[in-house]
Amino acid sequence: MSTAVAQVERLLNLVPYLIRHPGSTVTEVADEFGVTPKQVAKDLNVLWFCGLPGGFADDLMEAHVEEGGAIHLDNVAGPIGRPLRLSTREAVALLVALRALAQVPGLADRDALNRALAKLEDVTGEAARVAERLSVEFEVGDVVLQEAQRALAAGRLVHLRYYVASRDEVTERDVDPMRIVLLSGRAYLEGWCRSSEAVRVFRLDRVVGIDVLDEPAAPPEDAPVLDLTEEAPASALRVGEDDPLVTLELAAAARWVPEYYPCESAEETDGGGLRVQLRAADPERIRRLVLRLGGAARVVAPEDFAAQVRGDAQEALAAYETEAAAR
Repeated sequence: MSTAVAQVERLLNLVPYLIRHPGSTVTEVADEFGVTPKQVAKDLNVLWFCGLPGGFADDLMEAHVEEGGAIHLDNVAGPIGRPLRLSTREAVALLVALRALAQVPGLADRDALNRALAKLEDVTGEAARVAERLSVEFEVGDVVLQEAQRALAAGRLVHLRYYVASRDEVTERDVDPMRIVLLSGRAYLEGWCRSSEAVRVFRLDRVVGIDVLDEPAAPPEDAPVLDLTEEAPASALRVGEDDPLVTLELAAAARWVPEYYPCESAEETDGGGLRVQLRAADPERIRRLVLRLGGAARVVAPEDFAAQVRGDAQEALAAYETEAAAR
């Protein structure tokens, strides 16, 4: 089942793909994005409404399918290449929209989005402060929850496309549903993940695609049932009081981190950033996160962990320099 989030994800990647591959056919695009030709046709129809505000002929993109199935985008340079001169209202709308897009999993270049957001916040002043008080979230949970409940009731295997925030990627896996739990206002599916061969807990608001399969669900009889009660939220979030405490300083472009990582505290800093403390049940995940954020994150404590991350970053930079010198 394709959700609204999945379609937004495709559209964000579809336009740059078609620009780089002019003349691609509907069938080729469907194969590339793992959808049906019918779905590609629906996506192309949406592009007719995408472009600059105003809705006039020169403001919107045009997607044409020629005889034989070749796709051509017209009027792309205008909507994409025209310099922006924003009013305060337009700047607020754009900031809110960019922050909403940052929630969409599987973006082709999330770093570019974060850099654009940070630059826009730097130059818009009051608009950035107004936008900070507004938010937009993609609501897909109802559809996913309904399908998960249907699979659980029918005892059927489900195929999930699941967003893993720590790696900023969408994974695919088959899961034998065991139960659905509500915790702190969110719905979770607990089930036997056949890829991991272990019990896993999936936040349903991070499921970007779910298919109920004909195959009966068959979790192992000895599969453990995790403690997911309100009194034990650490179990669901895979952190505990004995896990190491890491302090990070985050730039404005990395403000999304507390939304995906359970933090002990989060304090505002100058420039719109945050100083957060979080438990590192898996320090390797936090190390990868900091390296991926680049200059948008800095490890404050503990010092040995900060030194490890600095060393990894220096090794990576040295490798780039060596490769550049060899060219």
